Formats: sequence, structure tokens, C-alpha cells
Amino acid sequence: MIEPEAGAQPARVREEPLSHNRDFLLLLGGQGISAFGDALSLTALPLLVLALTGSGIAMGIVGVLNTIPDLVFGLVAGVIADRSDRRLMILGADFGRAILTGLIPLSILLGGPTIAVILLIAAPMAMLRSMFLAAYTAAMPSLVGRPLLARATSTLETVYSLSFVVGPSIAGLLAATVGYGPTIAVDALSFLASSLAMALIRRPLQERQDRAPLDLRAEIGEGIRYIAGHPTLRLAVSFWGLSSVITAGLIPVLTYFVTRQLQLGTAAFGILLSINGIGYLGGAIVMNRFKVRSAGKLMLAGTAIEAMAMIAAVNGQVVVLFPAAFVVGAASAGVVITYITLRSAAAPDELLGRVGSTARTLSIGLQPIGMIAAGVLLDSIGGGATLLLMGSGLLVAAAGFSLSRSLRGALVIGGHVPR
Repeated sequence: MIEPEAGAQPARVREEPLSHNRDFLLLLGGQGISAFGDALSLTALPLLVLALTGSGIAMGIVGVLNTIPDLVFGLVAGVIADRSDRRLMILGADFGRAILTGLIPLSILLGGPTIAVILLIAAPMAMLRSMFLAAYTAAMPSLVGRPLLARATSTLETVYSLSFVVGPSIAGLLAATVGYGPTIAVDALSFLASSLAMALIRRPLQERQDRAPLDLRAEIGEGIRYIAGHPTLRLAVSFWGLSSVITAGLIPVLTYFVTRQLQLGTAAFGILLSINGIGYLGGAIVMNRFKVRSAGKLMLAGTAIEAMAMIAAVNGQVVVLFPAAFVVGAASAGVVITYITLRSAAAPDELLGRVGSTARTLSIGLQPIGMIAAGVLLDSIGGGATLLLMGSGLLVAAAGFSLSRSLRGALVIGGHVPR
């Protein structure tokens, strides 16, 4: 087991300004293109499922299939990320997702059973996403150095959010004009671009380590024990996990609420997500200029603001709905960047993959509970009431965890989290 002091050891990496770090800029460009494709699919796919089935439960089932593998495979992905070449892992995951995503527009073009294709590829896509995220988040300290970890994270989130400013609006317009197939095809191409960028990165994305023969159970247990034995990390992961379950069905709920209940159409839905992206961009830019220190207070306050904006959106009037989407985006950017920074800063390099994957297993792996609940609620009480319950649950979670002194007082100092 890693001793507590191991988390304080800095990664041995050549540190340089992010603007001069060629490998970071390659990653930034590749992920920016990939994020634009994700923005198109995130908008077009739930609209496609709703158009094919007309059911909120169907959207929930797709969401479950897209998250349940994290519960089974997530911990294994963390072990792989800590033992193998993280660059090749990211490259392979993106290439695989390009192939699988391309099957959806191919099915539409050939007149095939598209909903069956979506259901069949959902789980493999989730497994590849687990591998990507395990390697991607674990690689960041070695890529930029721990002192620049918060700045690098916020820079990546800024570029990511830029894609979600224009992507959803374009997706809504494309879906209404050229159809869902070409819209989703762009996402497949974006994964290929990300793979190419990763292939050009030169530096190793982990420290050289002498490791004993693989003992999968022991190595998974090591990651779990590290989180369990780190009070701040344990609380942050638990809070993020609960928040993720509560909001798991947010996109299907908004899809149903905006296009079916409010009758605003697919273009308005795309605009709503773009406004949310503008808010996220604004939040990421602020975080890029703001040194993350009081991480616990930032996470709790940001989540409470996000929850209150979701509750306000239930009003349904455009003058309230769109500004609420902006606030949700800005607040969630602050929470995401703070959480990722805290989680990465709290773990030593040799455990980064397993710590990240264990945390994602709790958050993404348990999202099927929220997905199914949202689907059932959509078909029974409608989108507005479901959104109200979601926002209220998030507010209660923030209030409950704010009672913890350890989480409220969580700090990030010099790229590390003091015990």
C-alpha cells in the first residue's frame, strides 16, 4: 500500500510554460476537435433516439448501456493506465470510438435497424471511454508538471467548452436540414483527428517505474484503499459521485422538456445547449485566471448555484430558461475543473490511473440509477417536474456535504492536497 507521504512526491517532469509545451498543444488541439464532434453527437443522438422511439425510457436505456460498463471495467482501466503506455491507450481508445460511432450514420444511410446499432455499440463505446479517461487524466501531471496542473485543466476545459458553444446549435440545424447521420458522422471523424494528434506526442506520459508482476485484485485494491484512506479525496469523490447520479439524465430530460413539453423544436434545443456552452466557456476562462486553492468551498458553492439555476429553468419561459442554462454551464465549469484538479493533485503518479478510474466507477458507473429514474419520471410526470426534482436533489446534496469540515476546508497548494 502507498504510504500517505507518497502523494506529496512531485512527478519528475520537464516543466515549461503551456504555450511552449508542444505535446500539450497537440493534446489541446486534438481534444478540441474531438470535443466539437462530441457536442454534435451529444445534441443529435438523444434527438435521434427520441425520434425513433418517442420514449423517455428508451433514452434512459441508451444512457444505462453507455454507463454500466464503467462499473464493471472502470477499475481495470485504471490498472492498465498505470502499467501501460498511456499515449497508446488514448490513441487506441479514440480510434476505436471513431469506428463504432461511424456505424450509426452508416446504418442510417443503408436503412438499417439504427436503434439496434445504437444499443449494440453503447457498451463498447463506454469501455473505450473508460480507457481514454483513465489514461488521459493520469497523463496530465507528467505532461505539464503538477504546479501547472490546474492551469492546464482549465485551459483544456476552456477549449472543450468552446466546442460546446457552437456545436449544439450547429447540430440542431444540421439535424433539421441534412439529418442525424451526417451530423453524427462528424463526431466519428473528430475521433480520428484526436488519434492523429496523440500519435505525434513525444514525451512519455508516466514516470519510469519498476513494477512487480501483475496482481489485478491487489492493484485495484491499492487504488480503492488510497481513496478510502485520504479523508479529503474520499469526501470529494463521494460528493462528485452523488452529484453525477442525480444529474445523470439531464440531457434526456432537457431534450424531452424543450422539444416535447415546451414544443420549442430541435433548433431551440441546440441553442439552449450552446448557451450552456457559452456559460461553461466563461466559467472555464475565469478558472484559468483563478488559482484553485479552496477547492472544497468552490465545489460546494458551484454545485449549489448550478442546482438553483436548474430549479429556475422549470419556469419554461425563454427569458428564464436560456439565462438559467448559462448559469448552469458557468457553475459546472468551476466545479468540474476544481474537482479534477483536486483529484489529480491528491494522488501520486503511480496511482493516478487507478485513483481516477475508481472515482469514475463511483460517478459514471452508478449513473444508470439516475438514467433509469429520469426515464421513468419523464414518462410519468414530465420533463419540468423531473428537472425540478433533479435540481432539488443536487441542492440537498450540496447542503449535506457542506456540513463536512474536511471537504469545506479542502485545499490545493503547489499541485498537492495537504492531509
